[in-house]
Amino acid sequence: MGFMNTQPEMLRIEIEELEVARLARMLTSLTTGVPNQTLRFVGRVDGETRYTSGSFSSNHMFDPMNPDVAYAPRMTENLAKIREEIEADGWVETAQGAQSWALAFVRPDSN
Repeated sequence: MGFMNTQPEMLRIEIEELEVARLARMLTSLTTGVPNQTLRFVGRVDGETRYTSGSFSSNHMFDPMNPDVAYAPRMTENLAKIREEIEADGWVETAQGAQSWALAFVRPDSN
């Protein structure tokens, strides 16, 4: 008899930076005076990306990798879409981190 893993899979939503043309980023920074990053949400299980959202820009000058709705147009819309997709596949939200987008899910019947 083999050992069975009784721990359910844990999926976490994280933020990932997308590489954008250097010229486009420089022009945006010059015209707005604020660094701009193109980001997306990813749903990962043990480091493996299983879900990705559409992209959105963050021009939060203090912490661009920790976007705030006020500085990241389309962030809320993209988070809602990836959550819907994750929940449609049977994942259940179990926790929220310090940021509103830092969510954790388990799939109870994954074993």
